[in-house]
Amino acid sequence: MIGAFFDLVGTIYCGVPWRDISDRQKELKRNRFWVWAYLIWHMAGWPLNLAGLLSKRRWYYSWARDMSWLVRGLTVEEGDELFDWLVEERIKPNLRTDIMEILKDHQSQGHVVALVSGSPQQLLDAIASSLGIEHALGTPLEIKQGRYTGKMAGPVTMNEGKAAALRRWAEESELEIDWRNSFAYGDGHGDIDLLEMVGHPVAVYPDEGLRAAAEERGWRAIGDRDPNS
Repeated sequence: MIGAFFDLVGTIYCGVPWRDISDRQKELKRNRFWVWAYLIWHMAGWPLNLAGLLSKRRWYYSWARDMSWLVRGLTVEEGDELFDWLVEERIKPNLRTDIMEILKDHQSQGHVVALVSGSPQQLLDAIASSLGIEHALGTPLEIKQGRYTGKMAGPVTMNEGKAAALRRWAEESELEIDWRNSFAYGDGHGDIDLLEMVGHPVAVYPDEGLRAAAEERGWRAIGDRDPNS
């Protein structure tokens, strides 16, 4: 069984989920304390990142790890409304059409297609449902008594966590993936662990770190990243 595994942010989607969620919450004047706490806390790491004292890998990981703050206190219904809005208003209008064509081609060939992202599982489920993608592996957000707690319910699907989540999912689903003949698509240095799992890794509009790694390993690359992104 051949698989095709796609990162979300920067790979099939030209946007940033934490910014989309923050914008929507501020527009609704909802959960403002935690939204601003999230933004201020994580932007404080920007100077350290620029100075090389905090790696991009760790910095991006922290943004995904704490994204649960942005929906803290929301009911499941409010969360569903938020994620559905994001899909229709932010995700779908900003999809990379060329990469989506590749994804659809894999589907037409009967490959097992899955999204693998550090984004919230509940958001990925909404995206996958809307785009007709059967599988989605993300970071689960904790829900207790019908509300989001602001904590995670499992490991962050970032960096080596993507490969671990994909391997665990394949085992639990009893899917006999032909890894040597499978494909993976990612845009950043944090996707290298995922790309190394398959025989056909593809760097999609790669950042500097991934482009260097792709050139060194002889991986296929698609597109040039906007230097201002």
